[in-house]
Parts: sequence; C-alpha cells; structure tokens
Amino acid sequence: MRRFLVIFIIALAISSCSHKEPNMAWLEGSWRNTSKSMDFNENWKRLDDEHLTAESFILVKKDTVFYERIILTKTTQGWDYTVSVRDQNKELPVTFASTLLSDGLLIFENKQHDFPNRIEYKKITEDSLVATIFGTQKGKPISEVFPMKKMQP
Repeated sequence: MRRFLVIFIIALAISSCSHKEPNMAWLEGSWRNTSKSMDFNENWKRLDDEHLTAESFILVKKDTVFYERIILTKTTQGWDYTVSVRDQNKELPVTFASTLLSDGLLIFENKQHDFPNRIEYKKITEDSLVATIFGTQKGKPISEVFPMKKMQP
C-alpha cells in the first residue's frame, strides 16, 4: 500500500507540472503605440477565470481607421483567440487556437485564414510587449509588428 501511495504522489506531481496554466495577467491593461502617423491602442480586461476581452483600434487624426473586438476563451485544448474586425469578413468572428502558451509568450494559429494566420503576443518587460501577426498576401508571406507600452492606470 505504501508503494502505491508513493507512486500515486509522484504521478500526481508530474501531471500537475506538465499542465501548468500560463499566467496571462501581464496582458491585462491598456497598451499603446503612438507615432506621427497613427495612435494604436489595445485594452485588455479579465472577465473571469476563463475569459479575457479586448478592444483594439487605430486612430489617424482622431478618426478610427481600424477597430476590432477580441475575446480569449479558455478551452479544454488551451485558449482560443476570437476576433471580429469592423468592415472585414462581414464582421464575422474568426477563431485562432493556441499553439503555445507560456508566462511571456502567447501564440495562436488558424491555418485556414489567409491573413493573419498566426498571432503572437510577447512580453518584453512589465510595461512593454510586442504583438506580431503573420500570414500571406498576394502569395507572399508577410508580417506586421506592433510594439506597445503599458499605459498607467
């Protein structure tokens, strides 16, 4: 009986280590990148333990030229990144499944979607991150990089 108990405890410890839930709290808050030509904003909020939501938009001379709503949903497979973009895809949501989740890197993919088909969020420091989208346009692979700084509450 004692041997069974030891094996059970070891198996439980290994199991809990291999299924560690990533800490995504670093994503929460207001993020921004301002340049002479535009003002990029992304605002993340935790709804509950299984959902985070965001609004992302680009302002050019106080006009909103891009707007999207994002929801991260915890699933049995990881997390899904679902996005609806104003004036694109009839504003129907597109879902990207997580392929890598760590405390400082989130990667979501949807191989059937042309652009983007991969979305990455990489934590650089406590107050900076880089979001990168990858895909294909006109038959050529491209990427767009969005460095952001965290805004003070």
